[in-house]
Amino acid sequence: MRWEDVSGQERPVRLLRGALERGRVHHAYLLAGPEGVGKELLARTFAQAANCEVDDVCARPCGSCQSCRGIERGNFPDVSFLMPQTELLARGLVSRADLEGIPSKEIRVDDVRALARRLSFAALRGRRKIAIVTPADAMNERAQNTLLKTLEEPPAGTTFLLVSTNPDALLPTIRSRCARVQLGPLPEETLAARLRREGVAEGEARERAARAQGSFSRALAAQGEWREVLEQVEDALAAADEREALDLAEAYGDRDAALEVAEAVHAWTRDLLVSRSGGSPQLRELAGRAREVSERVPPHCLLGQAALCAEVIEALHQNGNGRLQLERLLLGTRELRHV
Repeated sequence: MRWEDVSGQERPVRLLRGALERGRVHHAYLLAGPEGVGKELLARTFAQAANCEVDDVCARPCGSCQSCRGIERGNFPDVSFLMPQTELLARGLVSRADLEGIPSKEIRVDDVRALARRLSFAALRGRRKIAIVTPADAMNERAQNTLLKTLEEPPAGTTFLLVSTNPDALLPTIRSRCARVQLGPLPEETLAARLRREGVAEGEARERAARAQGSFSRALAAQGEWREVLEQVEDALAAADEREALDLAEAYGDRDAALEVAEAVHAWTRDLLVSRSGGSPQLRELAGRAREVSERVPPHCLLGQAALCAEVIEALHQNGNGRLQLERLLLGTRELRHV
């Protein structure tokens, strides 16, 4: 990876790159921003630049030396990753047989203590030890307080990179000891260009970029997935009773999944309003259903639905319960439509 690969985030790149080139690196950075905008990519690139073997500091990271390749593969001894067990499983970094009991969705105090022990030793091969905590808001309160002790007296030559979509979930004492690096939503053209590099056709790339709300991970989401979820939502809203809505909230009860559904419904609601006014919806594969729904649901109901979506999304960003917030969204929308 090179700095240029972190596209659409010029200011954060300039800040971190400048710190390395001037030799004035902070001991801890909080990389904050929406999901899918390059926070972890930026953290990895920083780790490579800090340990690249090229002599010219301005040419780091080269992306091809032994250190850069080791960090890219995730097996460089001086770059540590701290993440929940569920994330380790999802990335194939551990197997289910390696874990005892139900995999934890939290970063636990024992995980932080193990990281602190690793960081207490001198660097083996690199110039700087790097600890990437992702997502940092997955740390429970005990884990955060344990990390705080290390942040207050960091080991020499060590930098922490805390990656978070919800930095307000971190203790104020943690945030105050980190230099904040804010990443914003990616421009549509940047998203479309990256999708084209992934082999997505021009027209489809632009459509996905337009509805991704600045997130590359959302832009990569399959069209079929959007269609299936939104059709399930509309079926639940039109059903004779609440059972389908409750089942749907249960199925997508994980907070991250609930947030994806809520944001999809929010985008869909905008499409319904556009369709009602005679415009072309962004989710073109659902244009027919958008016309059908918008013709029978009054505008004031759709506006109420949009406001409810925004409230639920905000609650989920503030660490709200996924299942309960989806129930609130689906049952509240049913009430709006059935009055």
